[in-house]
Amino acid sequence: MGFSRKQYKNYWGSFVLDWFQYLQDYELTSADYKTLFFLCEEMNHDNNIAYLKQKQIAEHLKMNKGNISRSIKKLSEKQFILKCENGFMINPHLFYVGRRGLQMRFELRDKFDTLVRGTGVTTRFDLNEDDYQLEEIAVEEITDEGDSNEVMQPDNDRFKGMF
Repeated sequence: MGFSRKQYKNYWGSFVLDWFQYLQDYELTSADYKTLFFLCEEMNHDNNIAYLKQKQIAEHLKMNKGNISRSIKKLSEKQFILKCENGFMINPHLFYVGRRGLQMRFELRDKFDTLVRGTGVTTRFDLNEDDYQLEEIAVEEITDEGDSNEVMQPDNDRFKGMF
């Protein structure tokens, strides 16, 4: 393919396994999955950013730009990705690539969390490396006064008994 990426075709990557329960979300469409996986494939290995515009994504996936826009919005609301300068950052609590030390992983997560807070809500995910668990946090809107209002209560039991 060859946008602005990869020196190597095969590279070590990590999906946080707990993320799969959130990927089974009934609200996600095939366009959402295609968009998400394409961004993961195209992201820069050093900073989890896919330096792409929606138009480029639409052209590569041979999809309507409006569908890509809706997918980007939905994936952002779910905090799987976020718009950042010159592209989209894939949530490093959920997915990362490369041989990163613990400090670098924390720095990437802090950068993503800062982007989330910049949208006016609290972060949804926290990867607890001590307990090897992905924790979902109730998302809250951040008001001008510094108060917060709960927006979403996590439903961690939603998938119990399904498998």
